Amino acid sequence: MSDILEGVTPAVPFSRPHRPDLLPGDAVYAPRDLMSGPGRSWDAEPRWRWVEIRIAGEWRPGRVERWRLHQGSTRWVALVRWGDGLLDWGWYLYSSATIHPVPTPPTGTTKDTPPSSPAGNTP
Repeated sequence: MSDILEGVTPAVPFSRPHRPDLLPGDAVYAPRDLMSGPGRSWDAEPRWRWVEIRIAGEWRPGRVERWRLHQGSTRWVALVRWGDGLLDWGWYLYSSATIHPVPTPPTGTTKDTPPSSPAGNTP
């Protein structure tokens, strides 16, 4: 079975998460080797909870939910939710050029709710 169909099952034919197309300057998805194997992960601290992330060529308000550091690596990975849809999240390599903190949560969010994508910017 090809990589495109990996994870798809007859019972759930569209079980792979949708990923917006990467454009130059976008946040980069975490590579599989940093997501598997030993390492530490923990909840994001409040000062790093609210961020802007560049996805599909646009800056979007987001919320970091978890951080991961693979054993032996110095590359941080962040679990970021950028909308209220079921597929509006992903594990991304941290880079200050593509993910940066904002001082306050986006309007209309609370500490426990994800930000909503601006109208028309759904991936």
